[in-house]
Amino acid sequence: MQACSDSNRYDSRQWETAGALPPATDTPLAKLVKTQSLNQPADNSGFHLAHDGVTALAARAAVIEEAEVSLDVQYYIFSDDISGRMLTAKLLEAAERGVRVRLLVDDMGTRMNNAWLGALDHHENIQVRIFNPLEGKSGVRRRLEQLLDLGRINHRMHNKLVVADGIVMITGGRNISDGYFSNAEVAFLDVDTIAIGPIVSDASNTFDKYWNHSVSVPIDKLALTAEDSHTLLELQQRLAEKKTEDAGSELHKAVRNYDFLEKLLAGKVKFSWGGATLYADPPEKATNPDDVPIEEYPGYQLAQIIRQLKQKIEISNPYLIPGDPGMNIFTELLDRGIQIGVLTNGISSTDTAMAHGAYSRYRKPLLRAGVQLWELKPSAEREGRLHWFSHKSQSTLHAKTFVLDEDRGFVGSINLDSRSMLLNTEIGVLIKNRAINQQLHDLFQEWTSADSAWQLSLDDGGDIGWRAEDENGKEVVKDKDPNSTLWQRFLSGILAHLPVESQI
Repeated sequence: MQACSDSNRYDSRQWETAGALPPATDTPLAKLVKTQSLNQPADNSGFHLAHDGVTALAARAAVIEEAEVSLDVQYYIFSDDISGRMLTAKLLEAAERGVRVRLLVDDMGTRMNNAWLGALDHHENIQVRIFNPLEGKSGVRRRLEQLLDLGRINHRMHNKLVVADGIVMITGGRNISDGYFSNAEVAFLDVDTIAIGPIVSDASNTFDKYWNHSVSVPIDKLALTAEDSHTLLELQQRLAEKKTEDAGSELHKAVRNYDFLEKLLAGKVKFSWGGATLYADPPEKATNPDDVPIEEYPGYQLAQIIRQLKQKIEISNPYLIPGDPGMNIFTELLDRGIQIGVLTNGISSTDTAMAHGAYSRYRKPLLRAGVQLWELKPSAEREGRLHWFSHKSQSTLHAKTFVLDEDRGFVGSINLDSRSMLLNTEIGVLIKNRAINQQLHDLFQEWTSADSAWQLSLDDGGDIGWRAEDENGKEVVKDKDPNSTLWQRFLSGILAHLPVESQI
C-alpha cells in the first residue's frame, strides 16, 4: 500500500459536512441483508448477540472486510494492541479498495494512548476526528487546559459503534482493546449486538450528528506534539513489522480460524427479528448539557421503560451506583412485586476502586429493599473463552444489559452511575424480541451461577454475607468481601465516604 497525497482526498467540503453515503445495494453484504429481511415487517430489525469475545472481534473484522461503500466507526477506546492493529489494518485495506472511512474516537480514551490512529488520516479515503479534544498530548499547555476547562473536558464520548455500508451495525459494551476480546490479564465479560434492518439507518443518523458537531475536530486541525504524529508510511511499516508477532497470538489465531464471515454470508448467522429503538445521547451533552432536556438522555428514557415493567428486570452492569433516583425506581418496582436481579463487580473483580467504594454504600440498602444482588468472581470463566484460549485471566464484568419482562432486552454502553447518566455520551438499543430476551436471561443465569458469582444477603444482625461454590461444587460462605485484602477493604471504606459520586 502506498501513502496517498492530500490532493487526492475527498472534496474538503464533502468532509466538512459529510453525511452517511447511500446504503450498498448490490454487494454480498447487501444481498445477505435482503435475503434475511424477506417476509419480515418493514419496521422490524434483525439482531444477533455476540457475548463471546472472539465472535465479537471476528464480526467487526468481517463487516469491515466486506464493506464496499462506507465505514463509520466510533469508539471511546481504540488501542494499539493485537485487536486494535488487526482492525486498523482492515480499515486501511478498506480505504485502499475505495471505501470511505470515517473514524471518530474520544480524545482521552484513545488519542492519549494510541498515537498511531492519527496516521490513518493521511489516506485519501479516511478522515479521523477527535471528540472533545485537548490541544497536544502532554506538557504544560495540556495540563493548563485541563485545569482551566474542566467543565468541558469532563464530558467524554463513551459510544461504541460500527456501521458498514449503511446496512450492518455493531454496538454494545466493548471498546477496541484486547481485554474486551478475552486475550489479556483481565478479561471483560461483555455483550454486543450485530444488527440489520431499519435500526441501521438510525445509527447512521446518530453517527452523522456526532461527526458533524463542532466538538468533533479533524485531527489535522489539532496542534500535535512530535510523538503524537506519524506518517501513513510509518503506520504501514509498523503494521507490517507487528504482523508476524500478532499473528502468533492466540487471539489472532482464533479470529483467523473462525469462519464467521463465511457463515454470515451463507446465512448461517441467525438473526432474531423485532421492533427496536436506538437510544443515543445528543453530542450537545458534552458541550451544552444545560440546554439538553433530560428527556433526551438515554438513561432517562430507559428509566421510563423500566418503571412500566410487569414482571422482572435482570441487570448486568459493572458500575452500580444508583443514587437516590435509582433507589427510588428499585423501590417502586419492588413495591409492585417486580423481581429485580442485579449482577455487578465485587471488590476483587472491579477495575475501578473508586467505583466500588461508591457502590459499597448501596449494598445494604439494596438488599434491605429486596434486590437480589450478585458480585462476579474474578475467576469466572465461560465455555466460549475456554474453547479459544489455553490460559486463564482475571474476569471483570463490563456488559451493560437489561432483561425486561419476558419480551425485551437492552444492550448498550450505559453504566449505572452518574458519569454515564449525566456526563458522558452513551448509546444502546432496546430490542423487542423474546429470543433475544431469553438469550440475555440465559447469560444472566450463567454469570450469576454459584461457580461464577457471589450472592449477597443480610444476616439477622444486618451484616452482609457472600455465598458461592468452590471448584468442587462445595458451598462457601464469607462474612467479608471475598478474595480481598485488609488494605483493599480499608481503601474501599475510605473511598465510600468521598464526595465524588457525581464524577464516577
